[in-house]
Amino acid sequence: MRKNGKIGFTNMIGIVLNFLTKSMQTELDNFFERVIKKPERVSKQAFEQARYKLTIDAFRILYHDTAEFAAGAPEAVTFKGYRVLPVDGTTLALEDTYHLRSYYGVVGGEHGYAAARASVMVDVLNQGVILDAQIDKLSAGENKLAMKHFERLGELDMESPLLVFDRNYASAEMFEVLSDTAFLFRIKRKFNAQIDRLPLGDFIKDITIKKKVFRLRVLKFRLSTGEIETLVTNLPKDMMSSDDLKELYHLRWGVETAYRAIKGALQIENFSGTSQLIVEQDFFATMFLKNIVAFVKHDSDAIVEQNQNPNNIHPQKTNESLLIGLLKDKLVIALLETRPRVQAKLIHKIVIQATLNTIPIRPGRQFPRKPKHHKRFHMAGKAPL
Repeated sequence: MRKNGKIGFTNMIGIVLNFLTKSMQTELDNFFERVIKKPERVSKQAFEQARYKLTIDAFRILYHDTAEFAAGAPEAVTFKGYRVLPVDGTTLALEDTYHLRSYYGVVGGEHGYAAARASVMVDVLNQGVILDAQIDKLSAGENKLAMKHFERLGELDMESPLLVFDRNYASAEMFEVLSDTAFLFRIKRKFNAQIDRLPLGDFIKDITIKKKVFRLRVLKFRLSTGEIETLVTNLPKDMMSSDDLKELYHLRWGVETAYRAIKGALQIENFSGTSQLIVEQDFFATMFLKNIVAFVKHDSDAIVEQNQNPNNIHPQKTNESLLIGLLKDKLVIALLETRPRVQAKLIHKIVIQATLNTIPIRPGRQFPRKPKHHKRFHMAGKAPL
């Protein structure tokens, strides 16, 4: 593919990363007018033909670069020394075509719709950065994708990861694979008879699962609703108290917040094509954008925190939804800039604009305050495309 043509490689990447929300022809016209600032006319058909020459890796590699950058952050926020990484899956609605139905599968039976299985591993204490993302057929199942997250975790070489899982993930295979990695599972009733028979309390027991014996810590407690909650971990009591385990599981909510951004503001299900190639290009492009939003928000939040008005009833933080809207055109212009100093100025300008749109942090709805290591995710250090 020509680099400097109307739709060269760089322009193709830029168009896909430009928060596509309108009709494709409108997006193309806007891109060349506002970003490239050339009166080019590129048809939707020409764009689609050129896009098929791009591989999925063009976007997967970009996304992986952001994940590796975040994973290696030396001053990342931790919980008692651990990077808290909930894993959770979802289904993504696709254009209901025969091809996508045949490849990915169908939700809701014959009269349902085409959908893919997706799963993410989120660093919830560090702006919800997506450290790994997987997309597959519905038949893959959440546990299979969770195993892929674990494989990717090994490649990231992160210090002290702690994986957190909701119901339906616990299994003998998972406990065996994660034996040398810190984990916390929420367990559903009837998962294991030995666990069900335990009274309320915090126990370390040998639990037999599928004829294999695992030394596990089981915490059973009653919720305010009267329901009994069961958590299983390999974290020792002298490192994590019962209350710590409850707080760790509470932090899992951050993965739901990440999905809200991915499906809501970033509109991942508004796929720009009906082939597997385009679906997966869009998927990894969205994960890249989610992480870029996290990096910008980190710098913006640090400035907002420094400039808090003491008269505010609640402290403020950057409005992520408005930040995503702000990045339209501006982010791609910055990423396409090849002069480092100019690029740094463009990104700094975006960060400053982001600080002007804040929302209150209400009690009981926040994660622990981030320390003032303002350069950790500083976007000026990222190389251009």
